[in-house]
Amino acid sequence: MGLYPVARTVYASRPDLSFRSRAVVEAVFLCGGSIGTAQQVAPHLGLHNRFELARFLKREGLPPLHDLAAWASVLAWMDRSEHTGCSLCQLAFGAKRDPAVCYRTVKRITGLQWRDLRRKGLAWVVDRFVARCGTNADASRLSEPRSRLRPRPFA
Repeated sequence: MGLYPVARTVYASRPDLSFRSRAVVEAVFLCGGSIGTAQQVAPHLGLHNRFELARFLKREGLPPLHDLAAWASVLAWMDRSEHTGCSLCQLAFGAKRDPAVCYRTVKRITGLQWRDLRRKGLAWVVDRFVARCGTNADASRLSEPRSRLRPRPFA
């Protein structure tokens, strides 16, 4: 399948994504994971710091940068595993990563263990990622300004 079709699927479900957010998604998928720290990425998007980047991604309805990178890693591992038949341990060693960290990343991001994720397949992971990126309605709800919360009087 490759990872570019995943990005296209996200764009199809979220045509409202801005150019900058599409750039982040594409960069993360092209790298197959991390593109640097939020503090390093923010200036490349015209943002002042990591906090501005976090607010920007939240407004766009996207997960935080570290979660986007983790999703891209999991999707890349699933894609490679389906095409080569390699275990996650072999893929981790090939990428000079600690296999235990990779297994924990899979569990944290998908809620499933690697063997269960392999049974579900890449298409299932793509669907979960697209769902995590939200829909047009989710993004518009997130971008609406929140009213100030007034403390409720004690009854």
